[in-house]
Amino acid sequence: MKSVFESLHMQRKKFINLNNRKNFATLNGLNKVLISAPHGVSQVRLGKHKVAEIGSIALALWLANETTSNFIAKTKNCFDDANFDEKSDYKDACFDIIKKKNVKYVLDFHGLASNRGIDINIGTHLGKNTENDEKILLQLKKELEKHFVVSIDDPFMAGAMTVSSSCKNKFPEIWAVQIEINCAITNKKENEDKLKILLNILKVFIKSLK
Repeated sequence: MKSVFESLHMQRKKFINLNNRKNFATLNGLNKVLISAPHGVSQVRLGKHKVAEIGSIALALWLANETTSNFIAKTKNCFDDANFDEKSDYKDACFDIIKKKNVKYVLDFHGLASNRGIDINIGTHLGKNTENDEKILLQLKKELEKHFVVSIDDPFMAGAMTVSSSCKNKFPEIWAVQIEINCAITNKKENEDKLKILLNILKVFIKSLK
């Protein structure tokens, strides 16, 4: 029987292999949530190659399937960075999903370097992206802090050109966050217990969003 860790990463590999000729791939959901993973494959920022954050797409894909959420993820390196470039087909696709599916919540997942002193960083663009409902942010932070070291907007605040902030700027009525998860949790099998706890917290949280 496969472990949760192995299952997540097998799903990730299968999803990318099925869609690796496309810039990005999407899944239709049944709720008002859009889950995003723009750095699940390698990218290029200002001419510099950046490695894939494989744990981000593995976790995001699992959450989308478990919560029947709308989903989008980069599946091919097109020498771009969807979370940095001002103009992006990926962001345009996010906008289309938000409009067509009446999305109210955007959760954009990333991988935090394992040498960081925190487990999870939630980027809110200094509160601009969560001002519609601060209680939701506090709820998420409270649940995560029972098991993890959590920071808000430090070291990453989800600046104006990021996926979450771009979505919020385009649709002011939505609630959006960028969630950076330490790669030691998502990428190392010995931390599977922590990963299970995190998956459950995020699953329950997403299902609570109405």
